[in-house]
Amino acid sequence: IVQYLNDYLQVGKFKDYGPNGMQVIGRPAVNRVGLGVSANLECFRQAGEQQVDMLIVHHGLFWDNMPREIGAMMKARLKLLFEHDISLLAYHLPLDAHPEKGNNVLWLNRLGFTIEGVTLGGSRGMPIGAIGVAPKRLILSDMVEQIARETGDQPLVYAFGPQTVRRLGVVTGGGQGYLLEAIAHGCDTFLTGEVGEPTRGVAQEEGVNFIAAGHYNSEKIGVQALGTLLQARFGVDTFFCDVPNSV
Repeated sequence: IVQYLNDYLQVGKFKDYGPNGMQVIGRPAVNRVGLGVSANLECFRQAGEQQVDMLIVHHGLFWDNMPREIGAMMKARLKLLFEHDISLLAYHLPLDAHPEKGNNVLWLNRLGFTIEGVTLGGSRGMPIGAIGVAPKRLILSDMVEQIARETGDQPLVYAFGPQTVRRLGVVTGGGQGYLLEAIAHGCDTFLTGEVGEPTRGVAQEEGVNFIAAGHYNSEKIGVQALGTLLQARFGVDTFFCDVPNSV
C-alpha cells in the first residue's frame, strides 16, 4: 500500500514541508484503513476505536519548523499509535496537486468545472492549485450553497466579482496568498480554506469573488478519495476519522 501510494502520488517530485509516505510503522497486515485530515490525538483516538490497521492523513506528525524533541503532546500522540499498533502515512503537497485525486481538482470536479490544469499556486517549485472553466452558466450563490452542503459549514464569501462564475481557481487549505496569482491567470473566483487580513481588500479592488471554506473542510475530500482508491485496489475497509474544525 505504501509503495503504491508513493508511486501514485509521485511523492519524489515534491520538496515538501515534512515527510510524505510512512511516518510511523505499525502492524504489517492491513485490513482496515482510516482516513483523516490532520494527525492529532482525536483523529488517532477514533482510529483506535475503529480498529484500523493503517491511518492516512493529509497533515502528518512531523514538520520542518517543529522542535525535534518529543514533548508531552507528541508523546501522547505516538503512545496512542503504538498502543493500537497503527501505521501512520501522510501525504501533503502530493495530495493537493494530484491531477485525479488531489484536493483542488476534486473540488473543481465536484462543482461542475472542466479542468484546465494544475498550474496555480506554486509551492517549493511545484504547482499545486488547479483552474477550471464552467461549461455552463453557474451562479455564484448556487456554488456557495453547494460548498456549504459539501462541507457541512457556511463558507466565508467576499462577493466582489461577477455573479456568474466562469473561471475558478482552487488552492485548498492555507492558499489565500495565491489570490493575486489566480487573478493573473484570469480567474474571476477563487476558492481556498483560509482568509488573510489583506484578502478582502484585494478581492474588492480587483473585482473578484473569494471563498474560504475552512482549511479542514476544504481538504477532507482528498484523503477520502484515497480511501475509495484503496478499497478498489486492495479490497480494504475504510473509515473517515472526522474531527470537525471550521477553520
